[in-house]
Amino acid sequence: MKRLVSALLLLGLMASGVSWAQDGGSPLAPAEIPGEALYIPYPVAITLDGDLSDWAGVPVSVVDRGPSPSANPAENGSFTVAVAADSDNLYIAMTMPDRNIITGQHGSEYWNEDSLEFYLNLSGDLATRSYSDTIFQVNINAGDIGNTDPTAITITGVNGSKAPVQAFVFKTDDGWGFEAQVALNGVVTPTHGLEIGFQAHANGASSADRDVKLIWSNADKGDSSWQNPSVFGRGIFFEVGRTDIPVPALPEEPVGFEMDDADWSALVRASWEGYKQNYIFCGENCGNNMGLVFDPNMGYQAVSEGIGYGMLMAVLMNDPLTFNTIYDAAYQMMLDPETGLLNWRIDNTGTITGFGSATDAEEDIALALIFAEKRVERSEWTQHPERAYGEYANRWIDAIYEYEVADGRYLTPGDDWAGEGQEILNLSYFSPAWYRIFDDFQGTTRWQPVITYGYRTLYVTDGARLGLAPDWSTSEGGPAYDYCNATGRPLDACKYEMTYDAIRVPWRIGLDCIWFGDSRACDWSKRSARFLNTLPPDQFARMYDMNGVSVVDYQNELMVAMWLVAAHAAEDTALENRLGELLYGYAGSVLESGYWSGTSQFYFGQSLAWFGAAVVSDDFRNLYAEP
Repeated sequence: MKRLVSALLLLGLMASGVSWAQDGGSPLAPAEIPGEALYIPYPVAITLDGDLSDWAGVPVSVVDRGPSPSANPAENGSFTVAVAADSDNLYIAMTMPDRNIITGQHGSEYWNEDSLEFYLNLSGDLATRSYSDTIFQVNINAGDIGNTDPTAITITGVNGSKAPVQAFVFKTDDGWGFEAQVALNGVVTPTHGLEIGFQAHANGASSADRDVKLIWSNADKGDSSWQNPSVFGRGIFFEVGRTDIPVPALPEEPVGFEMDDADWSALVRASWEGYKQNYIFCGENCGNNMGLVFDPNMGYQAVSEGIGYGMLMAVLMNDPLTFNTIYDAAYQMMLDPETGLLNWRIDNTGTITGFGSATDAEEDIALALIFAEKRVERSEWTQHPERAYGEYANRWIDAIYEYEVADGRYLTPGDDWAGEGQEILNLSYFSPAWYRIFDDFQGTTRWQPVITYGYRTLYVTDGARLGLAPDWSTSEGGPAYDYCNATGRPLDACKYEMTYDAIRVPWRIGLDCIWFGDSRACDWSKRSARFLNTLPPDQFARMYDMNGVSVVDYQNELMVAMWLVAAHAAEDTALENRLGELLYGYAGSVLESGYWSGTSQFYFGQSLAWFGAAVVSDDFRNLYAEP
């Protein structure tokens, strides 16, 4: 109701709007309701030529607000946007003051430098939170200044390649801008009072990376339009010459998100396809597709962690070809024949760059091999011709237990860590659900002490009361700084905080609750859920110290996905919906481009986002237990 009332109150101000070419006659439409709705006069004759004189009388919005405004009016300090139409096309013009234009420095990621964006929702469903074929993000960058062919423009953004857009990009006295034409193709016919979803953004870079973000719509407070069309404002068609002013039919109250609002399985499948394209079969960067899982952020090296992740994803996605590709490549290139475990890092020429094993990777590989064996037993897969999945799962489990379990109780971080397993532990490697399957698969009980002592350590850490685990600790739950000092390990790599290692604990512990109903796992997940429910929005679903204070000033897809598993395990529906909405907000590029959030640069974040989504979609299921 507040938004509607504010709209009505502002109607009286509409006659004072700004337009280009002020001497060009009377306004053709009312001025905007700032950040809520703008009026689109029609029919208006526009030619794409960089000359804005034919925009005379079209209302212009001036925007200087957003999550990252500029301190310098002359350098990305604001942008202007205007919209008009004829019977067949929509026209958008935008300009921005920009004394130092930055372009061509980030490949196709034009959002990270000087660029202007408009967003259209022509679907008729203005409350939708997901993109469809008639919802577009159109990013136009300054690199096309001087291109005189409107049909040869570079368009990026969600569904941008599908948008029927032509544009002319030009310099101005104080910066640059564009005018664009979008063919409506009968999807929408301009009619007085008809509403569409509309949004406009500006990205500014003063030297290198983007440091300015301006947004027209009041509803988009955190740059989420590329993920969530429901935060667009409204564009309202206004027939030139009419005197009645349509009032926007904005919803009085937002509709709460529920997990069923998203097709999680579709997102999981699409992001698996993108994962393969970006990290396994990415051509020269991936060692000419040698079959490992490569990390762009590490100069396209591959780590054993990624082998475990990739094999788990492949078997859960019923993708035997990719599973065998990773399995074969890792065995042939990364195996240490003395231990039967993988060396932890290799570059894309096949050279080992990190010797010794990482326990979490080996555990995930062993579980993936067990799951693959079960698919063979159910006649879903054909057995590997050289290394039978079940046989090698047994070998892998035996090697893990021999080289990475100390004193039959303590899970060590790898095969070459000094001490007896009590001096330093990584609780994000602790995977009790895996160990139950190992024992059952081999007919043993030797993993039960590992489970017992792992939970014991978890529950005596300083963050246990809040359901928070540290990256590194001793077996007694305290900081492992003495070990790090004694071995020369940097203290920054020995954190007693929940950051990029321990953020995985909610996932690994949550699955022990979901799959096996372990009371300790379920209690831990509930502690995490209770803690999250106490937090203000600017501290929610992040990384924390052991007192529950956020140690980062941002949130991303991997944090949200891991906490989502905790909420799911805790059966906290309200929290799960809240986190699900956040994760869904990071899915804007998944269906089209195959990756979560705004970039595919970080394989680790993509992996954890996939795991979280796969848990709630039931794609991350216990294949060992399935009939």
